[in-house]
Amino acid sequence: MFEDFMKKIRKGKGADESTDVPSFPAYEEVSPMNAERHEEVRRTATPIVANTGDSDGNIELKVVRPASFDEVSEIADHLIEGRTVVLNLELLDNVQTVRMLDFLNGVTYSTDGEIKNVAKSTYIITPKNVDVSEDN
Repeated sequence: MFEDFMKKIRKGKGADESTDVPSFPAYEEVSPMNAERHEEVRRTATPIVANTGDSDGNIELKVVRPASFDEVSEIADHLIEGRTVVLNLELLDNVQTVRMLDFLNGVTYSTDGEIKNVAKSTYIITPKNVDVSEDN
C-alpha cells in the first residue's frame, strides 16, 4: 500500500481517499517540571550560644539557610560583626551557590576569618578569633 502511495506521488497524482495516512496526535500544552515549585516555609535563624571561656563567656553562632542570593548581605553582616555562621546552601541552585560562596569568601578574607566545608552543602565561616579543628 505504501509503495502504491509513493508511486502516485512521484507521478504527480495525489493520494486517493482509500489511502490511510495516520494523523498526528493533538497538541497538548505541557508545563515544565519545575513550573510548580513549592516554596519551603522559611525559618529564621536562631542563635546557638556556646561557652568559649572569653571574658563574657559566650559567642554567638548563626545558622542560616538562604533561599536566594538576596540574603547574602545579611549573612555578611553577621561575619563583619564577628559571629560564626553555619551556612546551609541546600535551597540554592548551582549558580546562586557559587555566587554566594564567592561573595562570602571575599568577606571572610577581608575579616581574616576562615571558611570550611563541613558537609555536602554546608559550610562553617568563623571570625579570626575562632579556630575550627577537624577530629581525625
